[in-house]
Amino acid sequence: MPESVTREDVLDILEVFRESAFAQLQLSCGSVRISVNRVATTSAHSGQGLSDTVQVMAPLIGAFQSGPAGGSIPFIQSGDEVEPDTTVGIIRVLENLTEVKAGVCGTVLEVVAKDGEFVEFGQPLVSICTESKSGDSRPLRIYCAAR
Repeated sequence: MPESVTREDVLDILEVFRESAFAQLQLSCGSVRISVNRVATTSAHSGQGLSDTVQVMAPLIGAFQSGPAGGSIPFIQSGDEVEPDTTVGIIRVLENLTEVKAGVCGTVLEVVAKDGEFVEFGQPLVSICTESKSGDSRPLRIYCAAR
């Protein structure tokens, strides 16, 4: 297997994953680690189109922080508008901090995880209501990291 991964390689991997029935994929190639999982969604029809509730899941186990420091003002609250790159929380494992991003555009319905709470991999952290024009209720959560 090659030591480097190109952008085209990542796009090919994502295309194969999208067409598969898998819920999660983790791949390591040299110093690059890619993790992809499908975001859990529920759909409800509203008068203005399809509305999805997306659950932002914990990408790893650790202590959930709702703000930049324990007990500080939270990154988000119910009713806040978020973009895909909006930080919704932090998972702390020992002294390592991992930011958790919304991954979608929408309105925060609920911050499910409590500040300081220990969370498991795949546990719902935040519920976000999105408006979907395409009807695609299977968005992807993608993590790429170099070691």
